[in-house]
Amino acid sequence: MGKINEELAIQKGLIENGNTFKYDELVKKYKYLLEYYISSKIDFNKYDDMIKNSGLSIGINPKYKSLNEYIKSDFIFLITNLFVEKLSNEDINTIVNFDKNNITNDLINVIERTYKDVIYDNYFKGEYKDMTYNVCYGPMVPSNFVLNNAIAFKIYYGKNLVNVDGDDFIKLHEKQLAFFDKLINDFKIEIKDKLDINCGVLFEKDIY
Repeated sequence: MGKINEELAIQKGLIENGNTFKYDELVKKYKYLLEYYISSKIDFNKYDDMIKNSGLSIGINPKYKSLNEYIKSDFIFLITNLFVEKLSNEDINTIVNFDKNNITNDLINVIERTYKDVIYDNYFKGEYKDMTYNVCYGPMVPSNFVLNNAIAFKIYYGKNLVNVDGDDFIKLHEKQLAFFDKLINDFKIEIKDKLDINCGVLFEKDIY
């Protein structure tokens, strides 16, 4: 995970006396608007329908529904780090005062203009540097690493809709992995095409 530039956040009044409430609220609002913007470019229902209609018994895990602020998906969640201290004071004020019932072009323009910088994690070995490296989202395993200048998503899915065991379970699991491999590749291509940014996608099956 990246590290907030606390000095910059303090300068902009986002952290006061160690209290990060303003910072956290700005992250939440920025994430909502970023998801709104992404959803105007990417049809998440298409991917949800592909998963639900795959015939591979892929279940929904409802405990992750609250991870998304705006994206309406049962499976795909935006998990990318957001370093909102990089925003200008003017952009901060614009976002702080936004109304979910009145998302203006000015708001969307702020997101479109800033999000590639806001997601860019440039804290490396104790310093803020302009360089490319991998960032880990979760446990330190290869499948959790995403480039620091890429937008990060995660696919969560639940237990199989049909109970299978033994060889049938293994075969179904292999088919699910192959299916998600293709879906993730297609999703990355569409993100690159529609948003002009690299994309990292983690995925996890969670038994609940």
